[in-house]
Amino acid sequence: MLSVLLFLRPSRFGLAQSTLICSLHQMLANKMWAAIGLVVWAALVPISAAQALQPLPAIALNAQLKSIPIDALSAYWVDEATDTSIEQLTTRPDLATLFTQRHFAQHHIVHGKVLWIRFDSQLIDTQSQWFAEISMATLDNATLFWKNPSNQWQKLQSGDVVPRGQWPQLDRYPVFRLLPDTAKPTTYYLRVVHDRVPFSAPLYIYRDSELVKQRQVEHFILGAYFGLLILVSVVCITMAYTMRDKTFIQYLLYVVSIGAYQATYTGIAALHIWPNLSVWADKANIVLPAIASIVGLWFVRSVARPNVFMPPLDKAALFLMAAQAANTLAEIVYPTLLGFHLLTVLSIGIVLVVYAVAWYGWTRGDTNLRWMAAGFLPVVMGVMPQLLRNAGLIDTNFFTQYGVTLGSALEMPILLYGLVLRASTRREGRARAAGLPTQDPLTGLSNTREVLRNIHGAMTRASRYKQQYGLVLVELSNHAWFVKEHGSNMGDNALVLLSTRLQVIARDVDTAGRLSDNNFVLLIEGPCKPGYAAKVAAQIAACAHRPTNLLPVGASLKLRVTCALMPDPQALELGDDANAQLGWLIDSSEATHNDPRKAIRTINF
Repeated sequence: MLSVLLFLRPSRFGLAQSTLICSLHQMLANKMWAAIGLVVWAALVPISAAQALQPLPAIALNAQLKSIPIDALSAYWVDEATDTSIEQLTTRPDLATLFTQRHFAQHHIVHGKVLWIRFDSQLIDTQSQWFAEISMATLDNATLFWKNPSNQWQKLQSGDVVPRGQWPQLDRYPVFRLLPDTAKPTTYYLRVVHDRVPFSAPLYIYRDSELVKQRQVEHFILGAYFGLLILVSVVCITMAYTMRDKTFIQYLLYVVSIGAYQATYTGIAALHIWPNLSVWADKANIVLPAIASIVGLWFVRSVARPNVFMPPLDKAALFLMAAQAANTLAEIVYPTLLGFHLLTVLSIGIVLVVYAVAWYGWTRGDTNLRWMAAGFLPVVMGVMPQLLRNAGLIDTNFFTQYGVTLGSALEMPILLYGLVLRASTRREGRARAAGLPTQDPLTGLSNTREVLRNIHGAMTRASRYKQQYGLVLVELSNHAWFVKEHGSNMGDNALVLLSTRLQVIARDVDTAGRLSDNNFVLLIEGPCKPGYAAKVAAQIAACAHRPTNLLPVGASLKLRVTCALMPDPQALELGDDANAQLGWLIDSSEATHNDPRKAIRTINF
């Protein structure tokens, strides 16, 4: 036991640790394993203040390096006072005990405070320039201090409080050029002010060539993203005009809002659009994300219509939109930490309601809302890391920075495809409704009135040019069997199948129409010769035996086809109007089909 006490001499620890050691020795005096336990515990005790005050290792900027993460090579201190100058900081008697904490990249709430980061570097590679980067485009204020050879403090300042055009390096992120001094290591102090949003941005030192390369890759990816956004916007405008669907305008507003949000969050807007508007650059970080969330919820509500199938969900959407708008206005006028937290909570609520609306529509079997749910899923997954970072639950990482960018890039084509399908379905319904005066609702063929109108035109042309036109009457003779044996739906399938095959056989100038439940007619525009009329009749009879999956196994269409060249002298005796011509053909067909062995009848040729 004495050897253990000699090993754990109080000079190695503070007063509290020495007292604790003595107490443990008294408690475990009669146990053989006390010595082993205390030795292990002593090895795990944190280093003392004297050990922590050892100088930071100087970062050697040599030719073998391209980039250096300096998280573990730096120390930080959170200053409760916001007006401490660099001179006051470096002349404090307790300066040596301030910068003892490492790993500043873990998130810190520095609202109303100042985060000081200290690191040392020595330039060895004189052929290159080296830059310190804070990978956060929306940082409020960052100032880098160092002493020049004349022992005077120098500084470089970036952040939203400084117009982007006045930054020492025009970039998306705050970037500072390090002092080109090779004689001795240089100590840098980085002063960071970032209200409300937890700060945990990565800090790197880059060689100039590596920084340029990284920016080229980033700008290529962001250029592809914003190019996709512009393309989707143009398609939305085109589809809104051609399909007369206001939903594409609503989606266009959502795409523009999410694009403006990403342009601000990635620093593109402050770099290229408003480089000299520092006040707006700071406000835009709050305003544009809120607008994007409100417009997104408004778009989903307009398409999914939760007020029809789930009124409580619709009321929740309206409440969140109003609350987000009111809180955003309050943040513009008087920004507070509570307001920012409320903004985060409301954004999380909007994300959940957006997906709840889309998901509920999916479960109801709405195909259009299935595409919407699939489209919003990447955005929901992409925005959650950023919201969790704002809430202080996770640190800054790749997904907190680019999650929404990647998610919206996947979302835009999926939602656009779903909207196109939705518009096509609605347009088809409108086209059917518009065609009801001239079309058969089931088959889409011309109805009796339209057939008679076209026959009248064919008669006029035949009289003028001394030519003939053809009329082919087609009867689905086993339609009643389909209905009796397999139900009315199968009977409708047989009618639709026959109408489809008639449309394939008819030329663009011909007219295929439905006269009654199972009777169809094909008007062959003149001049029509006997051989061509017989050929068309044979094609119609042959199409009945083509295999199909729409009919029961082993079943096929059974047709009775009657063909005539018009106008016929006997038909003209009944009258020179279309009704008389078509009535004569129907009567002649019934008279000539007494022999069931013949599927095709020709009347007057």
